[in-house]
Amino acid sequence: MSTVEEIQQAIEQLSLSERGRLAKWFNGWEDDEWDKQMDADFGRGGRYERVPDRVREETKHYPLRDLP
Repeated sequence: MSTVEEIQQAIEQLSLSERGRLAKWFNGWEDDEWDKQMDADFGRGGRYERVPDRVREETKHYPLRDLP
C-alpha cells in the first residue's frame, strides 16, 4: 500500500468536522511550484500569455457548440 492510499484511508476515517479542519488547512497552503509555473506561463510575458486572447478571437469566427 502506498503512502497516498494510507492517507486516503485515514481521511475516510475522519469525522465531518475533522475533514473540514483538514480541508481548511490544505486549501490554505501557499502556491506550490506548479501554481507558480502556471502563473509564470500564463501571466504577463509568459509563453502562453496570448492563448486566452487567441481563443476568444477564434470563437468569434468559429462559435463553440455542444458535443453530440
